[in-house]
Amino acid sequence: MKSQATDGPQAPGQAPVKTTRRFSVSLVWIVPIVAVLVGISLVVHTLMQEGPTITVTFKTGSGLTANKTEVKYRNVVIGHVSDVELSNDQKSVNATIKLSKQAESFTREDSQFWVVRPRIGAGGVSGIDTLLSGDYFGADTGQANARSKNFTGLENP
Repeated sequence: MKSQATDGPQAPGQAPVKTTRRFSVSLVWIVPIVAVLVGISLVVHTLMQEGPTITVTFKTGSGLTANKTEVKYRNVVIGHVSDVELSNDQKSVNATIKLSKQAESFTREDSQFWVVRPRIGAGGVSGIDTLLSGDYFGADTGQANARSKNFTGLENP
């Protein structure tokens, strides 16, 4: 009889079991990792596209609605009102405006903001388009080099 060389005692019919450990990532974990990376990139992109936030003070809050009232320059939306609240002395209204990234020049100290409403006066009728769309902020950029985050709104354009 021939004898077979074996590494150790084995039961008849069993093959030797190799135990090697390899580092492998299960396919189940790839989907959550990709989702986290996509989520982080979206957050970073949103933060980079966010523009400045300013506060404009008015005597009255007539026509101002948070998350609805827009800020326009030459009939192009450059921001929106995110919050409307009474000032600390309760004599005026503070409108918090989130401007778009492209509208950073409107943070100059001498920039002007006003509420566009329908007006009838000696000079004619203005603001007719607000009858359907609602009141909105008009804006005009200033020339100063200094920047500001607080402005006093004009009562008339």
